[in-house]
Amino acid sequence: MKLIDKNTGFILGAIAVLEFISFLGYFYPPLKLASALIIFLGIFILAFKNLEFGLLILFTELIIGSKGHLFELGPVSLRMIIFAAIILAYLYKLRRREERLKIINYLKEFKAWRYFLALAFFISLALLSAFINHNSLSNILADFNAWLFFLLLFPILAVYFKASNEVYQRLVQVSLAALLWLSFETLMILYIFTHNISIMPDLYFWLRQTGVAEITSTLNSWPRIFLQSQIYIAIALVIIPFVLETKKRRTWLLLILTWSILILSMSRSFWLAVLIILALGLLAWLIFYGWRKTAAKIFLISSTALASILFILLIVLFPIPKPGVFSADSFMNRISLNSNEAAVASRWSLLPVMWREIKTSPWLGFGYGKTITYKSSDPRVLQTNPSGEYTTYAFEWGYLALWLKFGFFGLFSYLALMLMAIYRGLLKWRQGNDLAGVLALGLLVLVLTNFFTPYLDHPLGIGYLLAALVLIEGLAPKNIVLPKTSK
Repeated sequence: MKLIDKNTGFILGAIAVLEFISFLGYFYPPLKLASALIIFLGIFILAFKNLEFGLLILFTELIIGSKGHLFELGPVSLRMIIFAAIILAYLYKLRRREERLKIINYLKEFKAWRYFLALAFFISLALLSAFINHNSLSNILADFNAWLFFLLLFPILAVYFKASNEVYQRLVQVSLAALLWLSFETLMILYIFTHNISIMPDLYFWLRQTGVAEITSTLNSWPRIFLQSQIYIAIALVIIPFVLETKKRRTWLLLILTWSILILSMSRSFWLAVLIILALGLLAWLIFYGWRKTAAKIFLISSTALASILFILLIVLFPIPKPGVFSADSFMNRISLNSNEAAVASRWSLLPVMWREIKTSPWLGFGYGKTITYKSSDPRVLQTNPSGEYTTYAFEWGYLALWLKFGFFGLFSYLALMLMAIYRGLLKWRQGNDLAGVLALGLLVLVLTNFFTPYLDHPLGIGYLLAALVLIEGLAPKNIVLPKTSK
């Protein structure tokens, strides 16, 4: 199986059709409702017949869908629709005795189940605490629904635990196709917004309505194009250099593309996490494989990073139609960490308020939907409330948010699960399985990013955690045959 082949074209085409229908639904909402219902029925039938294909659709949506609202069935998002279809299909499959025996046997071999059991206890306890503390019911439901994603452990375990090479290869191929779409979409948005293409206003409102992307455009400066799903670009950047052949042309092109998207995201959390984890990955590579192979990896990573800047400039300055005059002011402002910047100022304003609340109930927390009021510098908040006072249950400080809602013991149980998964992956890397090692590097990206940009309480982070851990636990301590790149 090749890394990129005719199946990649089919997947990209299917994603393009899906997003085009979603865009049309922006003008004709009944189309979105009808499409959502058809998608639910289709995925339910597909997942029942072949659970693997249902999960591949779910992973694809995670990579391209950001907040998961490409389609909606009333208050239910596309991501919820796919989740419900797969869970219901899997429960229906569990009527068969062989399916029940299969998952029971896998759980006996899956050493991480004890960690999941502990975390499940604290997830349930946080739900109980939320009601005891009289948190708003609507906030509880909105805050809790992401944690239901952990139920996907069982279907993921059924498909990917100690699976065949072909199953792993299909997952890699589909994930890469989704990453390519995410990259192309980001670059297309960049081109449209820097060249003032006529579709720009409608595209902007569709992106905002669906939550696919956040576009921050300033006069004479590059727009910031941030998609929550770009966390997978950050993860890919610490995986690709260590699992694909250094001398292959497609490895270079993939890295140039992913570096470009990382830069355009202007996410300091992503930048910091990728740089630190790449350094750790190179250190591990040096220990395992020596100086010569490590020098080749360093050259690959640094060269593609520099080339990506030229690639971005090529798109921004492309002469058809005539582009604007742009400086790198927005990019430099992101690097400068200016404490007066709205996002930075808001985070620092939130920090002491969170600490004060945590100290009130440090061990058990306040449960889901716990709100805090603080003074925000966000222009959108100031527009509706000039005083800047803002009340929310969603917080930028990821670990403090977990501590606030789960308490210390709940936070500890989650960190224990993460650290166990990372340790197991790095141990198998030392034993000779590169894939297990780089999956652990991807988990480390999540761990670092979550300090400032929460992902561990979001389906995007939970989805990667579940897939990575099941793969790590199921992989033998030696390299599997990865998909080949074309010449």
